[in-house]
Amino acid sequence: MARLTFHWYLPTHGDGRRVAEKAPSRPATPSYLRRVARAAERAGFDGILIPAGPNCADPVVSAALVTQATKRLRPLIAIRPNAMHPTIAAKMVATLDQISEGRIAINIVTGGSPMELAMDGDHLAHDDRYRRTDEFIRVLKAAWRGKAFDFDGEFYQVKGAAFRPPPLQEPRPPIYLGGVSSGAVAVAREHADVHLRWGEPVERVAEEVRELRREVEHASRGDPMTALRSGLRINIVIAETRDLAWQKAREIVSNPDPHAVERLERYFVNSDSQSLDRIQGLRDTETSDPAFWTGMVPFRSGNSTALVGSAEDIVSSIKRYVAAGIEEFIFSSFPHDRAASAIGRDVISELRAWSA
Repeated sequence: MARLTFHWYLPTHGDGRRVAEKAPSRPATPSYLRRVARAAERAGFDGILIPAGPNCADPVVSAALVTQATKRLRPLIAIRPNAMHPTIAAKMVATLDQISEGRIAINIVTGGSPMELAMDGDHLAHDDRYRRTDEFIRVLKAAWRGKAFDFDGEFYQVKGAAFRPPPLQEPRPPIYLGGVSSGAVAVAREHADVHLRWGEPVERVAEEVRELRREVEHASRGDPMTALRSGLRINIVIAETRDLAWQKAREIVSNPDPHAVERLERYFVNSDSQSLDRIQGLRDTETSDPAFWTGMVPFRSGNSTALVGSAEDIVSSIKRYVAAGIEEFIFSSFPHDRAASAIGRDVISELRAWSA
């Protein structure tokens, strides 16, 4: 069995006990973010996802905070190709990799909402964005090789570029990329170390992971650094008993703020993300897994499905995803500082012993 990798989540937009709150009950202050990161490290997580978005603190700056607050935890930094030139991104990530003594990974976020992307002056259509992402990663990799290079693409033109310092990790920091569209899968197949998806029913995940593996086997990978791994992003609602966990789940979606729900509905209508369309299509869906829950789907713009139950229920569900080919997990729960400890103790430790 391949080594399982577990990531936590850094709520740089704020945190709380419920979704669609009027305002986060736990603001994303530096002290709170340090507390979440340290809790994740103590709980045994390998890494922590740092998101990007208009309501999030800057992910690169937040990653610097995490590197100084922890000793082992790997920041997985969301990088948006529309936000900076790839040579600038390459230098920032390489510098952080040096500062953190080789702990940095990046999650390339192509973007799924034209309304949100327009805030940064980005008006590219969906398929054009993935062509730009392909070029963005090619320039990143070239910059990290430490040799002068030229690049003449549709979106980027670079002449005689040579950058120092190089990343500490050799040959480079790991690259994650998410999405289920044909453009997203094609870029991941060519360039990524880990292909990410949001939590969908395990039967669908198993089928698509098998298909991706077949495609990788019959294509020449542009980057032979590693085999392409599959990752899953999902929430966990855990309690001592199944009944208590479901009670907690109902509380998470209780009393949503009407204005927050209205903003989310506008986001859903505006989005051109196929991943989001599929998640939204799961509303009220019943699956073969009694722990799989879609109750948060109307109240979150991205990662909104969950596994609900006792530790035994959660571990059983995650084992099914491992059997489906998932090797990396990114978990969330509410609130993130307290939940990390319980999930590390009751879920991750059990899964590590099982997979050893």
